[in-house]
Amino acid sequence: MPNVKNKAYIHRKEDNIMVAQKMLEGNVLWSYDHELTEGRNSGWIKKFAGMFSFLKPLHNHEGNILLASNGIYITGDEELEVPLSHIEEVYMGFDDLFPASSAKNFGTFWQPIRIKSIISHSESQTIYMVVNYTGIFSANKTWFNTLISLLR
Repeated sequence: MPNVKNKAYIHRKEDNIMVAQKMLEGNVLWSYDHELTEGRNSGWIKKFAGMFSFLKPLHNHEGNILLASNGIYITGDEELEVPLSHIEEVYMGFDDLFPASSAKNFGTFWQPIRIKSIISHSESQTIYMVVNYTGIFSANKTWFNTLISLLR
C-alpha cells in the first residue's frame, strides 16, 4: 500500500486529545445521500454526461480525507468526522442513488464507497465518496479494504 503513512495523528476536540495511527490520506469527492436524492431529477443530464466526458464523478463536496485508526476525517468545503465506532455499514459499488450510468465506462475502473454511520440514537447519515480520482481510476478499492480491516 503506497499511501500508508506510519505517523501519529493528533486530534483535539474540546480539550480531549486523542492519538491515532494515520493509515491513508488523499483527496475526496463526496456527497450525503440526501444531496444525491435531492438532485436526482434535475441532475439526470449530468449523470448521463459523466459516462462520456471528463467530468468528475457525482459529488457535492470536495476536500482532503484522512483515514486514521480511530476514524475518517474530511476537510474542505465542509468538514466531517466519522469515528470508526459509529460506522454501521461500508459498501463499495453502485446503487439507485449513485448508478453505474453516472460513471465513465459504467464504472469499469472504479466504484463509489458508501458509508452509513450513527449520529445519535435515532439518527444516521450516509455518505458516498470517491478517493483520489484521476479521471479514469480511483483509490477506492485500497480505501475500502483498509477500512474493512480496521473495522474487524
